[in-house]
Amino acid sequence: MSDQSPSENPPQLLPFARVGAGAALVLVHGYLGGSHQWHGLLATLSARFEVVTLDLAGYGKANQLIAPADVADHARDVLATLDSLGIERFHLLGHSMGGMVVQEITRVAPHRVEKLILYATGPLGLIPGRFETMARSRERLKEDGLARTARRICATWLLDREASPAFEDLAAVAMQASEQAASAGLSAMESWDGREHLARIEHNTLIIWGESDRSYGWSQIKMLWRGIPRASLAVLPAAAHAVHLEHPALFCTLLTEFLARGERGI
Repeated sequence: MSDQSPSENPPQLLPFARVGAGAALVLVHGYLGGSHQWHGLLATLSARFEVVTLDLAGYGKANQLIAPADVADHARDVLATLDSLGIERFHLLGHSMGGMVVQEITRVAPHRVEKLILYATGPLGLIPGRFETMARSRERLKEDGLARTARRICATWLLDREASPAFEDLAAVAMQASEQAASAGLSAMESWDGREHLARIEHNTLIIWGESDRSYGWSQIKMLWRGIPRASLAVLPAAAHAVHLEHPALFCTLLTEFLARGERGI
């Protein structure tokens, strides 16, 4: 297949897991994330879907791969991996930086995406209003090293920070990333801008956002909601950037109800 745009770097095949049966649902994690972060959702989601989880290059089980410094290259890796699995059509969810990756996938391969879920993400990689600038994150990565940076950033993703029951598992996933990926991810995000593409996203789209998200403020969410023609918005109270860990049952209900719409004539 030739969905990918030309690039100096050939696409990389990513580690993956497949569980369940039914329509394919591909989950793409974000910056300092990994496939393991979805572990608590799999029993519920795999009862309805064939769930495919991936580790982007440089993160999680893919931490030996060189991470691209371009969101479009991450998108090419995801598509190449799905090609290798023989998955042509799929529902697609992207979290945080992964939301940028899936927006790129809708740009280069719109015919392959059934429904789209943009979760705790936005259309502008510089992420205005983020808890700190990309430049400051890069400085602190050099000053503090990967482990301290990963734990510090993960704390901002949860309403109760380090006191959250989900914190240690989330931080453990983040610390699997390579230092090269942590730096390249910041560059990939800050150079990416998907605002002009929003009006061309024709898929039924669900936007999920925790109202206390310290990474993506309302301005980013509003741009997605108003800019994508067929978008619906779910705002969750008492939740931050990692809604799927703070409210897993509600998160799964939102996904399954959205993806079932049309199948049941609703």
